[in-house]
Amino acid sequence: MQEVICMAVAADMTNFTFKIDKKTREEYSSLCDSLGLTMSSATLALVRQAIRNQGMSFSLRDENGFTPAEATELKRRISDVRKGNAVHYDLAED
Repeated sequence: MQEVICMAVAADMTNFTFKIDKKTREEYSSLCDSLGLTMSSATLALVRQAIRNQGMSFSLRDENGFTPAEATELKRRISDVRKGNAVHYDLAED
C-alpha cells in the first residue's frame, strides 16, 4: 500500500533543472551524502522551507560577509568619500 502512495506522490511531481558548476555540485553531493539525503530531497526540503518561511532560512552574503543591502550602502559611502562628500571627524584623545 505504501508503494502505491509513493507512486501517486511521484506522479504529482515535476522536474526542476538548473545549472551549477562542477565543483559546487560535487561539494553539494558530498554534503547531501553525509546527511543521508539525495541532492533532490535536500533541494526539495530547502524549497519547501523557503515557501513555509516566505524567505530563505539563511542570509545571503557576499565574499566579504555583507548582505546585498549592506554592500550597496558601503559602495554608496565609498563613492561619497571619493567625491569629497564626506565629513571628517577627529577622534578625541584621552
